[in-house]
Amino acid sequence: MRVQRALTTAIPLVMTLAMAGCITTTAQHEELQREVVDLKKKVSERDTQLQETLVLAQEQMAKVEEQLEKAERLLRDNQATLGVRVDDLELGLADVRGLAEDSQNGLAAISQNIDESRTEVDQRLAALETQIKAETDIPEGKSDLLRAAEQALSAKEYDRARRLFRTYLSRYPADAKEAEVRFEIGQTLFAQRDYRSALGEFYWLVQNAPDSEVIHDAVYYSGLAFAKLGQCDKSVAYFQAIIKDGSGAPERYQKQAKKQIETLEKDDGKICTDRRDPEAEAEAGEPAS
Repeated sequence: MRVQRALTTAIPLVMTLAMAGCITTTAQHEELQREVVDLKKKVSERDTQLQETLVLAQEQMAKVEEQLEKAERLLRDNQATLGVRVDDLELGLADVRGLAEDSQNGLAAISQNIDESRTEVDQRLAALETQIKAETDIPEGKSDLLRAAEQALSAKEYDRARRLFRTYLSRYPADAKEAEVRFEIGQTLFAQRDYRSALGEFYWLVQNAPDSEVIHDAVYYSGLAFAKLGQCDKSVAYFQAIIKDGSGAPERYQKQAKKQIETLEKDDGKICTDRRDPEAEAEAGEPAS
């Protein structure tokens, strides 16, 4: 009986507990279902938002690509325009460089002309100063004047030497050294190849100082001067005067005079222009001197 009562008491209790467990399980299931629904709803909303965002992103990308294409076209156009401008600029720079080079060349030419002109002016001034000094730097004393003239002749300053010698003659006319001074003047002219003027000085000695110590010098150099002028007949006549018996000419002049005569007598017209045949030259087509 006790067992039966116990079972009778236990069975309702077990049934109650079983029903309570079933109630709890159903409530949890419903809660899970609600959570799943909510989650699906949120996922759907998120998908919708993502889709909308994707569409917006695609639209923005399309706009960006459109702007990029415009920018590329603009860049290409600008590059083309810039290229033309750069070409024009390079041509302009080339012209400017050309003008600059022309200007530099012109300045260089002007500078060179200035330098040349300055050099020429300096040379003229130097020559003028030398001339002024030579004309004013004339010794006062007789012996000093003659010594200065001889020094200038030795230095081959022929113009100054001749000026000093002539000053000597003007200061001291009929001086004992007049013949020597006139011969030295003739020497300066001969050295400068002014043979006709030199002959004038030598001839003065032959006419006015035939007994002077320099007469043989004057006669010998007269022969040389006539040979330089191509007048060989006159040249030979002076050389023969040197070598004739009793001339009294120094031996060195006699030897040189003989050699000069031999050379002139063998000449075929290269030296002696006074021996050329005008008719033969005309036939050969050569002008007569």
